[in-house]
Amino acid sequence: MIKFACIGLDHRHIYGMTEGLMVAGAKCVGYYTRDEAGPLEGFIRRFPGVPRSDSPEEFYQRKDVQLIVCAGIPSERADICIQAMKHGKDVMVDKPGVITMKQLEAVKQFQEETGARYSI
Repeated sequence: MIKFACIGLDHRHIYGMTEGLMVAGAKCVGYYTRDEAGPLEGFIRRFPGVPRSDSPEEFYQRKDVQLIVCAGIPSERADICIQAMKHGKDVMVDKPGVITMKQLEAVKQFQEETGARYSI
């Protein structure tokens, strides 16, 4: 079974991304987001058993987490994905996955170096 964590709940697409993975048999082991993230309340209602973490680092470090799902602030998505790939995780990110050419080049570089799956 694939275990995943959600980092960044700043767009409602996180609901469908999380639900789709869970329906496919994956397990969401937790999430991290800003307190003021708009979709946070709805996420908690939809996924009441999913624990919150005080830091995204917990999920980057966990050996049992294979996938990071991200619908964070668009300007922060590339950095979240790069951190995940640096720690051996695959990533699934909401669109847009990057917002600058510099971010695109960095994501491409880390994807190529790590062999991680990067999906938008």
